[in-house]
Amino acid sequence: MQIKHKDVQIGERTFRIKKFSARTGSFVLIKVTKILAPLFAGFKLNNVKSPEDVKVDDINISGAIEQLSNISEQDFNYLQEQALKVCFEILPAGLAPVLNENGMFGVEDVEDDTATVMALMVHALAFNVTSFFQGSGLQGLVAGLVSNQRG
Repeated sequence: MQIKHKDVQIGERTFRIKKFSARTGSFVLIKVTKILAPLFAGFKLNNVKSPEDVKVDDINISGAIEQLSNISEQDFNYLQEQALKVCFEILPAGLAPVLNENGMFGVEDVEDDTATVMALMVHALAFNVTSFFQGSGLQGLVAGLVSNQRG
């Protein structure tokens, strides 16, 4: 059974993070993968026999940081908007959307709270895309890279 949401505490507030639609999630995954690609650029795949053999030390961290600093404002805004649209504050009256469909904030005291907005963005992206990187999606990708290196 797939988990459809998770609740997170940020300061004194509790938020619910929901799943992206499959279409939105697919596109966000492509965007995030493009941003994270430098992490994989430095992999030393010659001695790798299986995806589990890839070590953290093989990751090109400086390339990833450089790539993150090069993200366009348009791409950043897209990712942030999609992430915040699946975030809701849990209030006594029910769930309140953090970001309304019109792009306006739907809860109080968030429009000028960079730390909360960034934390929600990170939680939403992590909740929605990490299963690909932890599961067969990334393992299949790395396995393909390994077999291409040998063949």
